[in-house]
Amino acid sequence: MKMRRAVLILTLTITSALAGCSIGRVATPPSVFDLGLDAKPVPALPARVPIAMSLQAPPALSDTSMIWRVGDSAAPRAYATFRWASSPSELVRQRLTDRLSRQGPVLADRINLQMPQLQLSLMQFEQVYADNGQSSEGRLLLQAVLLNGRAVVAQKRIQVQTPAPTQDAAGGVAALRQATDEAADQLAQWLAGVVQAAPEATPRRGFGSIPGPSYEPAFDSPAKSSATSRSVN
Repeated sequence: MKMRRAVLILTLTITSALAGCSIGRVATPPSVFDLGLDAKPVPALPARVPIAMSLQAPPALSDTSMIWRVGDSAAPRAYATFRWASSPSELVRQRLTDRLSRQGPVLADRINLQMPQLQLSLMQFEQVYADNGQSSEGRLLLQAVLLNGRAVVAQKRIQVQTPAPTQDAAGGVAALRQATDEAADQLAQWLAGVVQAAPEATPRRGFGSIPGPSYEPAFDSPAKSSATSRSVN
C-alpha cells in the first residue's frame, strides 16, 4: 500500500513539473517570406504609354497564409509555421508594378479617360504537391483585362507552373517567385502588342525633354483578345 502511494505521488510530481514547463514555454514565431529582390532581367521591349493597374484576389489570397495542396484536391491547406510577409495579392501587385514599370509608368489610378486601364485578377497562387509527395510546383493563375473607359479592349489569361527545387515551404516560395516573374514578363509582352508605344520626347529649351504629341488613342486597333498562355518550366 505504501509502495503504491509512493508511486502515485511520484507520478503526480513529474506530471506537475512537466505542466509547469509547458506553461512557461514561448511559441516559436513563424518564418516569414516574400518574393525576394527583383534581379531577373526584363524582356527587351519598346517603351509604352502610362497605364493604370489594379489587382483583386479572393479572400484566401488576401491574407498572409502560405497555401499548399496535394494534386487537384479541393482541400487547400496552409503551412502552420510559414507565412508571407504580405498577402499574396499585395506581393504579386508589387512585383508586377516593378517589372512592368521598366517599359512605362504604372499608376494606381487613371489621370485621364484616355489612359489604358489594366484590371488583374489573381486566381491561384499556391504550392501543389504530387500525389506521392516526391515533387511539387508553384502555380500562378492571372486574368488580365485591358479597358478603354468601360469598353474591353483585350484580355489575356496567364497560367504559369514552375517546379519547386525542394519539397517544403522554402521550395514553394522559390517556385512562386519564378512563376510571378514569368507572369510579369508575359504580361509585358502582351501589353506591348495592345497598347501604343510611348511617343518620342521633344526637346524644350530650359526644361529638358517634355512628352511629344498626345498619345491618343492609346490602344492598338483593332481590339484583340488573346488565348490562354501557359508556361511550364
